[in-house]
Amino acid sequence: MKKKWVFIVIGLLLVVGIGGKVYMDKKEERKEAEKIEAERMSVEALKNTFADIKSIEIEKSGFDKKTGSFDVFVKMTNQKNESVNFGYNFWISEENLGAIIIEDAEVQVDGLTTNKVHVIYSNKEEDEV
Repeated sequence: MKKKWVFIVIGLLLVVGIGGKVYMDKKEERKEAEKIEAERMSVEALKNTFADIKSIEIEKSGFDKKTGSFDVFVKMTNQKNESVNFGYNFWISEENLGAIIIEDAEVQVDGLTTNKVHVIYSNKEEDEV
């Protein structure tokens, strides 16, 4: 009888442990998917801010709990193959850019990009936006 209870307890612990691991993995996947979606939305905002963007490579990004925005660091290349690295804030709720660091005004030209932009997200997935 005692052995039966030991097996039941061990079985329950295994089920709870495996279930917890699966739950945590799913939670991380959702968090990563939300991060990539925020990066995609921020590229759309960049297209509405700068002219002649050819490609964007997102070097890193993360949610800043203090400000409620995403901090994003990118390498942006224009149609002349000139590149600049800079950072900006993206407010998800407003789908709007916050503080943008201007590193090179010759590459970061104000305007609108209407063409598709090649994007490399922080997880190294590629897309056209």
